[in-house]
Amino acid sequence: MSRFSEALRRIRFEKHMTQEEFAALLGTTKQNISRYEQGTVSPKISTAQAIADKLGISLSELNGEDEPARPDRPLPVNVHTPDTMHFQRVPKIGAVAAGKPVYAPEDYGVYVNSPVKCDAAVDVRGDSMIPGYLDGDVVYVRQQPDVLDGQVAIVFLDDEAVIKRVYHDPDGLTLLSDNPAYEPIRATSAEYDYISVFGVPVGFTRMYQTDPLNKIHKGFKR
Repeated sequence: MSRFSEALRRIRFEKHMTQEEFAALLGTTKQNISRYEQGTVSPKISTAQAIADKLGISLSELNGEDEPARPDRPLPVNVHTPDTMHFQRVPKIGAVAAGKPVYAPEDYGVYVNSPVKCDAAVDVRGDSMIPGYLDGDVVYVRQQPDVLDGQVAIVFLDDEAVIKRVYHDPDGLTLLSDNPAYEPIRATSAEYDYISVFGVPVGFTRMYQTDPLNKIHKGFKR
């Protein structure tokens, strides 16, 4: 069966037509439609173009070269295509300036388009928060001054920003990684001059790429 015959048969099924009804639509006979769909006869280019014109599609689509959107296979409701998403331009916080890191959007020269409502974006570096967040993820952050114990948050520690699970202590914070290979961070005034919860992740984006060394496709293990 050729691509043409497969495409013609699919189009007829999508229109819920019998071969006889389809033949009447295209101005041919039921026998010709049957032969076309079985692949025993291929139409001339001029005939194929005439069929495509009557169906309102391109000749390449009729020949199975362009796969059209499948209305019979809609995307899940939680999957959005780019034309349905509303992006917001927000600053990306890389390295926080030395001293007291006060959030001020105008101080950051790099901006990204966020698909969710947020105040800023940060890059994830390292594997301390796997499997939830991977190296290279861009995390979108909603600013808020504190979080509940166990929540993941972006925390300023002097001149760096970290993403960790936060637990409150009488003298500071304990910051835990999801990767058990990493030791907890004790954030106290004895260790740091400035400690501040910046906000919580409200979404992230991830670029998938193959790691040639260990054959791991970021996000999926082969």
